[in-house]
Amino acid sequence: MPNEASHKTSLDEIYSHIYNAGVEGRVIFDEKEDYETFQGYLGEYLTPPPDKHHIKKTFTVGGKTYRGVPHQPKNYFNQIELVAYSLQPTHFHLVLHVKTPGALEKFMRSLSTRYSIYYNAKYHHAGSLFTGPYKSVNISEVSELLSLTQHLHRGDGCSSHQEFLGHRTTSWVKPAVVLSLFEQSKNDTFKGARGYQHFIENYTLKQKEQESLERIILESRARYVETRPIVLPVANEPDLVSRSRIPEFIAAGTVFVLLFALGMRNIVTISAANSTTPTAPTVLGTETTPPPTPTVEQVTPKPILVQVTTGDEAIKVNIRETPAANAKIIGKAKNGDTFELISKTPDWHEVKYASVSGFISTTYITVLDTNK
Repeated sequence: MPNEASHKTSLDEIYSHIYNAGVEGRVIFDEKEDYETFQGYLGEYLTPPPDKHHIKKTFTVGGKTYRGVPHQPKNYFNQIELVAYSLQPTHFHLVLHVKTPGALEKFMRSLSTRYSIYYNAKYHHAGSLFTGPYKSVNISEVSELLSLTQHLHRGDGCSSHQEFLGHRTTSWVKPAVVLSLFEQSKNDTFKGARGYQHFIENYTLKQKEQESLERIILESRARYVETRPIVLPVANEPDLVSRSRIPEFIAAGTVFVLLFALGMRNIVTISAANSTTPTAPTVLGTETTPPPTPTVEQVTPKPILVQVTTGDEAIKVNIRETPAANAKIIGKAKNGDTFELISKTPDWHEVKYASVSGFISTTYITVLDTNK
């Protein structure tokens, strides 16, 4: 860092770098209107809410007149401050000062959802706009904050660079925490906004500073880790992985070593057996005798029997050649006669009759229970 900047090394409050990108590299800021809409949402969230007495409106519903306050978007003024931002066609960066615990997650969820609704309606897109939940990492060192803003403001696109230089005033952009680091310089070239501009254009990061920057530049990491809910920054944090999970990694490593050792012992045992006896390898803990072949019992299904039921021994029913009332009669059946059923319809039952089949009206048929 420039020697003319403040000698302060650590940040006393919570600062976070937020990053998200379009799913599968999708362009999320295609037109000027898209950038302005996203910036407009930031402004609504981060500026003081309007006085309710000044925004009351008159409504007429069902012939009756009412006066009230229209629905207002959520507001995070005095809970979150925006230090810097960069909006690129496929992704965005936000540097936030989190003043209220728990506000970051609500703020980002509302911002992302609201912009997704706008984008999907405008471009007739369906589904997720972003790759997933936002990515966040805490900034604990002054050098990290300076390096990050330099990285964001050196690129093209829409950013807060003009606010840092004093060329544009936006009430919801708060660069003071960065610019104050240059106020102590005795040389006007390196003081305030001019000093910051000199830093952006001319300063080359040292190796340690570059490594520190890579830790917080989420877009360059192959794997993202979210920090939600946000925690207080820890100086010299080596990685985004929570230290509370270290015991889990140790336990998992121990189990792996034990399983590997047992596996090697089994391999040695099998190899020794193969080298002494030229027989087929056996599986430990199993019988070598092949299991007996199961005997399949052939089961012949029982025929379904039907009985002619007339209620009168003197009455005989016709057995016809086809299932029709005017079909040829090929036989007669009396009350109590039994036949083997071949098929049936709602009106007729086909039965075995002598060496052929015949049809008897369903009215005179009773199906017998052959399972008794």
